[in-house]
Parts: sequence; C-alpha cells; structure tokens
Amino acid sequence: MAFDPTNEKEWELTPAPTDGITSLRIKDNKFLLVSSWDTSVRLYDLELRQQKAIYHHKAAVLDCAFFSSHQAYSGGIDKTIKSFDLTTGAERVIGSHGGAVKCLEYSPFLNALISGSWDGSISLWDSRGSHIGNYKQPDKVYTMSCVNEKLVVGTAGRHVVIYDLRNMGEPEQRRESSLKYQTRCIRAYPNGTGYALSSIEGRVAMEYFDPAPEVQAKKYAFKCHRTSNEGIETIYPVNSIAFHQNYGTFATGGGDGIVNTWDGQNKKRLNQYHKYPTSISAMAFSEDGGMLAIASSYTFEEGDKEHPADQIYIRNVQDHEVRPKAKQT
Repeated sequence: MAFDPTNEKEWELTPAPTDGITSLRIKDNKFLLVSSWDTSVRLYDLELRQQKAIYHHKAAVLDCAFFSSHQAYSGGIDKTIKSFDLTTGAERVIGSHGGAVKCLEYSPFLNALISGSWDGSISLWDSRGSHIGNYKQPDKVYTMSCVNEKLVVGTAGRHVVIYDLRNMGEPEQRRESSLKYQTRCIRAYPNGTGYALSSIEGRVAMEYFDPAPEVQAKKYAFKCHRTSNEGIETIYPVNSIAFHQNYGTFATGGGDGIVNTWDGQNKKRLNQYHKYPTSISAMAFSEDGGMLAIASSYTFEEGDKEHPADQIYIRNVQDHEVRPKAKQT
C-alpha cells in the first residue's frame, strides 16, 4: 500500500530539509525539531502544520534535542554544540568535541545535556551550557539513550557502556552487543528496566540493565526489516527505534522504508505501516503517544543513486497500532 495524501491518518509536513534527515524530536505534543545533512535545524509547529524557525551549522547536523520548551541544542560534523532560544532566535556555540558530534540526549534526571562524539567521548553540559565533564568511551559514539538515572552508550566495535548518571566516574557496566553486526540505534525502555538495540543487519535485541541471571534470561533478539524475493533475502539496517511512553511498545524504522510497531513484552508485531518512499532515517513519538513523526530519507544502504526527496510524515496514531496485546492464558 503506498502513501495516500488524502488519508488524514497521516499527513506530510513541509517544507522538509533538502538533504538527509538525521533526527526528529517532539516537545509538548506540539513542536517538532528536525536536524539534517543540509546544515539546518528546523522547528515546526505541528498544530499549525508549518515551519516556525530555522538555524544552521557550518556543516551537516547529526542530532538535535530539546532542553525545554524554549531551548534546543544541536551538534554535527562541525564538531560544535549549538544552543538555540526558540523564543528569541538567539543562538550560540556552547562547546565542542574533538570529532563530529553524533548524538545528543537531554536528561531530565540531571537537567543536563549529554553529547556523544566520534572523538570517542561523551560530555555533560548544564542548563547554562557550562561543561560539567568529559568521559572517554571505547570507540566512536554512534548512539545514546537515557532514562531516569541510567545512560546507555553504543559505540563502534559493538561496545555498550551503561552509566549511573549520579556517578559518572566509572561505568556501571561494560557490555558487548549481543548482535553480531554494527550497532545503529539504542533506546531505553520508558519503565527504566533496559533498552532496545538495533543493528545494520535487520535485528533488534531486547536487553535488561539488571545483571542478575534470572533477569538476563528474559533478554532476546528478533529479525525484522527483511524482504524475500524468489528465494533471495535482502536485509536492511534498523535505523530508528521509538518508544511509546505510555504503553512501552515501540516502533522500528528500516532501510526498507517500512515502519513496524511491536509489543516487546509479548514478543509480537502489532502493526506494519505502508511502505514509505525510501529509508526510514528517524522517528519520534509525541509524549502522549498520539503522533508518530517519521522521516523518509535515503540512508545510502545501496550507495549513491537517484532517490526520492526527503520527507517528514506525521501519523495520527490509532490505539490498536500501539496498545499491547492481551497476554495469552
């Protein structure tokens, strides 16, 4: 089933960035922040369905994050972290890394910004943009996620590092990804008990923080974002994971242009949306779970080739698409 522009279950947000979309973030169930390889960070009003603000870096922007309803941060290839006041339009560079800034996470627990870089380190920044500390990682930082006092960092070399944000001096745990191939995305469970980790090889691992054997026995991995044609299987990277904050179910977006929703607890797929024009590069649920922002943006799985323009879709989520299945008795 192709995208139907007359279907109000879903609508397209314009104008979209003109090069690869790297991150989507929703705040107050109303504002969408978008970073892109076109060097822009854009703010959209989802109620008015229009772009409200735009600012730029000197090179591609790899991630963005809301600090509050009035303040956003962004970082990318130019190695800098920028702060942007969404009310006044004032922007400033608060700091930098020795390499590209790959990911940003806001921690409500610390009221701090966390940055992860290809320089193989993470940094913490307070609400004024002052540097709190820098912490060496095993390799280039690819992805991060935080929930409550926990921070999970995924790096090159399939390393996973887990911190307690109250004691950043030493990691709480160091792990190797249970998936054989490069880590693409990590997102923490909303209930704080663990995280989902995806790889470039069409798999997602469901992991738990508690190292106790009886808890670790619950972890598992599953295949997804694969197609089979005349006996030949094509496997796509799982680029994005987004959790529904109320239900704890989640969506995955892959290089196949497909979005699936899953009930991780009951190990079931809940829904598969229509095929989007190209790769799903990023996704974000609104805080109330009523909307899912989806970036259809080619991620070069098949090399440099002609591809559809970058697009942002806003899906009005139906309850049955995300509600957990009743447990079988």
